[in-house]
Amino acid sequence: MSELGLRHWLVVLAIAIMVHLVVLGAWREPSADPELIVPAGVEIQLTATRGSPEGEVQPEPEPEPEPEPEPEPEPEPEPEPEPEPEPEPEPEPEPEPEPEPEPEPEPEPEPEPEPEPEPEPAPPSEDVLGLEDAPELADEEPSAEEAIAGDPEAEENYLSWLGGYLQRYREYPRQAERRRQEGTVIVRFTVDTDGAISAIEIEQSSGHGLLDDAVIALLERLSPLPDAPDRRLEDIRLPVEYRLR
Repeated sequence: MSELGLRHWLVVLAIAIMVHLVVLGAWREPSADPELIVPAGVEIQLTATRGSPEGEVQPEPEPEPEPEPEPEPEPEPEPEPEPEPEPEPEPEPEPEPEPEPEPEPEPEPEPEPEPEPEPEPAPPSEDVLGLEDAPELADEEPSAEEAIAGDPEAEENYLSWLGGYLQRYREYPRQAERRRQEGTVIVRFTVDTDGAISAIEIEQSSGHGLLDDAVIALLERLSPLPDAPDRRLEDIRLPVEYRLR
């Protein structure tokens, strides 16, 4: 027991004794002997404990609570085994490159169409004159007044002039020229006394529509003619030649 607790019990014991003496003295009857000396009361001096006020009764310190036993630590759970890593998938083989397609062979150029054989010129008549004679006669270029005198020779001279006139002003179609198209067109038409050209027909084709159409357009463009015959000339047949130089 500590010193503080011992002093506390001494104080309590002294107080209890004093209380018992007082009660005992009051209960006893006074003695008849006057000479009996009543003993003086017991005087008890209490010494205050250090650090506490005099006469105060220090309460007993409560016993310190026993520390609760520390709970035993729970056992750590065993670590789960790490899963084995999955094997890496084997890389897929790279696809073999497709062979490059062989270049398509360039189309062979179409062979140029062989020019059709020129038709043999018809024997000269009073209405038809071949081109072979046209250049020679075209140099002379007789006028219509001189050519038309009412005889067959004059009419032949007029047709010679007219054939050279058509050959001089004919135009080569550009598309036909790019395609290297050649040929001779024999055209039939009528010339009135005023020089107007009518009844235009292709009697013999060159084999190329571009050249045939060019001859029809030529006659329509030259109508009316600068020199007109003195009479109506029907069924005139003249060749118009297209040759590339």
